[in-house]
Amino acid sequence: MKILLLTNLNNEESEEDIWIANTFKKDGNIVDISWIDYDEALDNEYDIFIKRNIWLDSSYCYEKILRYEEIANKLNDRLKGKNKKIINFNGNFDEQGKQYLIDLYNRGYEVIPSIDKKEDFYKLPEAEKYLLKPKIGYDGMKQRIICKEEIDIIDFNKYILQPLLEFQSEVQFYFINNKLQYALEFKPSKLPIYPDAVKYEYNEKEKQIAQEFADLNKQFIGIQRIDFIKLYNGKIKLLEIEDAAPYLDLDQLDVDEREKFLHNYKNMVYDYYKEQKKEY
Repeated sequence: MKILLLTNLNNEESEEDIWIANTFKKDGNIVDISWIDYDEALDNEYDIFIKRNIWLDSSYCYEKILRYEEIANKLNDRLKGKNKKIINFNGNFDEQGKQYLIDLYNRGYEVIPSIDKKEDFYKLPEAEKYLLKPKIGYDGMKQRIICKEEIDIIDFNKYILQPLLEFQSEVQFYFINNKLQYALEFKPSKLPIYPDAVKYEYNEKEKQIAQEFADLNKQFIGIQRIDFIKLYNGKIKLLEIEDAAPYLDLDQLDVDEREKFLHNYKNMVYDYYKEQKKEY
């Protein structure tokens, strides 16, 4: 099988994609690595396309980030239009922007309270400060903290608004398709520092909440990372469902856990490829 692994090797998490590439190579597959701006003529050279850490990091100017979004969207449309076999291209959540946080909050899910209309401000709990997030964006870019008096000047076509909540840590659940693989905790949080993760011993209720979000991604193929903040009262609230190109923090796992994940991941890809071949 010829695989094109789409990633950005300039990212700080590039090592995990080298591990993924090597686990396929060990089985005799041909694996090439490229960013998402490769020559379209290569579309016919590969059996399957795997999207991984394609992000541009926050050191790039915002204009280049917007250009990245344009390239990524064109690639998505192109490969889908050609009925190519693709992994991590059909997410319903962060892959499509942040609107889903508002939709899920309005439906009663365990989500950080989120709105995108001034008239819905009453739905948010009272807070000293609020967090303004772009609907299209990642890595905290263009986010800013505002006070209540600034709400009148928000362009809600481009942003969502959340209360700035105090929390003790970030907790992340890592899924292959909708099967939970492991969970990690970052304490105190991933911003403004990036602490080492520790394996998170989730309880049954937390596992159920994470699984519920994973199951919402109907017919999803790939890796999804369900991120939460953990409040000081012990409750978890959804931060995001990263289903486009999630970092996996594989370097934070011990060798056995990492090898188990890589084994499960490649077998998922093989199973998907076999099923797709049957359909054509």
